[in-house]
Amino acid sequence: GWAAAALVMAQAEAATRPSDAAQRAVEVLARVPAARLRSTSRARLAQLGSALAASDAAGVADLRERVRALPPSIDAHGGVVSA
Repeated sequence: GWAAAALVMAQAEAATRPSDAAQRAVEVLARVPAARLRSTSRARLAQLGSALAASDAAGVADLRERVRALPPSIDAHGGVVSA
């Protein structure tokens, strides 16, 4: 869906436009409730975080904090899904 596409775009622009990439990912986190965030989106966020690890561009610190604050994934049976 939309979140997956936005995060793929963020990954693509991370190397050349880290601030834009971070803002795009923050927008996903603002629009999609954490409980509804799919595991693939969480994986893309983690990959994006790794790609932006050395960046101090605007928005990157906010993205790191938001990703760190995500609650653990919950499976269909109510159990915590390990990473």
